[in-house]
Amino acid sequence: MNGTESDLLRLLHGELPEARARELRARLERDPALAADYDRLRRTWEGLVLPPAAPVPPGFAQRVMARARSERPEGLSLRGAPLWVRAAAAAALVAGTVLGIGVGGRLPIGDDTQTVPTTPAVQTETTQSDTPVDDSLAGSYWDTVEGLQ
Repeated sequence: MNGTESDLLRLLHGELPEARARELRARLERDPALAADYDRLRRTWEGLVLPPAAPVPPGFAQRVMARARSERPEGLSLRGAPLWVRAAAAAALVAGTVLGIGVGGRLPIGDDTQTVPTTPAVQTETTQSDTPVDDSLAGSYWDTVEGLQ
């Protein structure tokens, strides 16, 4: 099928961009042979009749499920995975554990308060900075990351 036949089919199906469709329609008006080809395609397309849908054979779903169960073990498992996939999973687990221990070891665990005189006669406890402290794990994580930079 050449480009013109492809464009005629796309015009027939309404898939041609509007500018290209206008151009092709104008060409069909000027070229009787091309118009005859388009008419032949249109009549063929309109004459197509799809066969009725065949019913699903009895027991089809059960056979598919039985085959799926026999080919794949129950649940999510690395048993059937290639060796390189299992090695990559193990390496990722080890790397995540080491990273977690490394970041966790740098998190402040104790009470970072100190006594600061606010007036000559009164002593109060306050944190090291005047900014509010984020006691969440995420806040501690980002504080640690910013401290490493």
